Amino acid sequence: MFKQLFFDDQRLFARENARRIYGAPEYVGHYRDSLLNISYCWAYAIKGPDGKTHLLFQGLYRGQVAEGMSYGAAVSDDGIHFQPRNTASGSGIQNPDFPYQLFPTDAKGSEIAAVLEDPKAPPSERYKMLFTDNSRRDKDLHIIDTVLFSADLISWKEKCGCYWNPIGTEPLLGAFYNPVNDKFTILTRPDLTHRRVAITETPDWQYYSPMEICLQNDSLDKPLAEIYGMPAIEYDGWFIGFPHIYADFPQILNTKCDGGTMHVQLAYSLNGRHWQRALRTPFIDAGHPAIVENMGLPGKMTFLTSALRQDDGSILLYVITNMKEHGTPNAELQENDTCINILRLREDGFIGLQTEDKNIPARVATREIVWHGGEVTFNLVVSKATCAVYERTFYEVVPIPGFSHEDCTPASGDRVRWIPQWKGGNLEQFAGRILVFELRFENGTLYSVSGNGTPVMSMEGARYIKFGELPASKGF
Repeated sequence: MFKQLFFDDQRLFARENARRIYGAPEYVGHYRDSLLNISYCWAYAIKGPDGKTHLLFQGLYRGQVAEGMSYGAAVSDDGIHFQPRNTASGSGIQNPDFPYQLFPTDAKGSEIAAVLEDPKAPPSERYKMLFTDNSRRDKDLHIIDTVLFSADLISWKEKCGCYWNPIGTEPLLGAFYNPVNDKFTILTRPDLTHRRVAITETPDWQYYSPMEICLQNDSLDKPLAEIYGMPAIEYDGWFIGFPHIYADFPQILNTKCDGGTMHVQLAYSLNGRHWQRALRTPFIDAGHPAIVENMGLPGKMTFLTSALRQDDGSILLYVITNMKEHGTPNAELQENDTCINILRLREDGFIGLQTEDKNIPARVATREIVWHGGEVTFNLVVSKATCAVYERTFYEVVPIPGFSHEDCTPASGDRVRWIPQWKGGNLEQFAGRILVFELRFENGTLYSVSGNGTPVMSMEGARYIKFGELPASKGF
């Protein structure tokens, strides 16, 4: 199976009258804790063993000076409407501050950095938490980055001898299982206050590969802009990153902590190791119309910490917004200044190709695909769309009778899984041949094309025609 998302044109023969745009997530709900200011990248959503969505978060007591970090938990049947979860008794906390407390209050302000499911672990260690222990920070300017494990997302224990960053660093980061190399990937800052994205990998949570830089700010960014961190997910053979861009702060001669804004862009990878930036415009920021409506005013800071796939294919995005600036003291934050906003993104809706001139049809054609059977599927929103199918011979690409645009029954409207129909029949008859798909669409956006095939380039296609050889999996 393959899925083509349109972050670039690498797998396209043609793109006419189609501009690249980010998808537009819709606001569906929010969670605001009654006690804590969740003002930083301090909330993580994950599916639990009970099938529910669990929200693990931390914050500082509203209205108080930052003297201790408190940790809480909430739960939801639908991933949108959350209620505090009674975790204190299950966590073994003596004299808890509140019923949904997850860990004892930490005077040093240690932080949850990521929470993920480990599909290879025994049930007792099914869930992993990357934790940043700040107990040594004042003494020797280091953080201890540890791994905790749990069976139920309530009771957590430290996995002894596991330190995912040898120097130690703080959130924001990404962590996911990578099926390409059967390892877990951690995208983290290489050191405290070092605002670039480094990568380390582990097969077992004991051994970690040496840190390598995989993404940083570049010449297309705003002056002095920094990548604050990059959560990321694996998605149908792709890896989607959410680089957080911190910019627009005063140009003082010091590390930038006060002033400025934070917004989220997108990055992508085919193997989870080598990353490229997408559009240099906000995918999500605190000026999102629905967030402004919920919060009352445009915010300053935005942190996208979790993205969860739903049963219908859509993705729920958990976005922490802060009306104040990065360095605003906790005592100055009011009840409505911080919030976990929940947005829904359509399936494959990260990026798309949109009709540029609405008076002219857009044209998008794939490169060659060795077809293994079944039908092709498009995800689009259009006034009208048709698809033509071509076959790659050894020397050229030729039309297939009965599979032209005129032979295709047009599609219209919002079609997450449009399967074209032609007068010539279905595509199953072309299993084992090399096909090219050309889509024409009016006044709309194309998000993806997918099917049971192997994308190839021209020489790979020629070898397949002559020798029947499919290219080996290269991990890119």
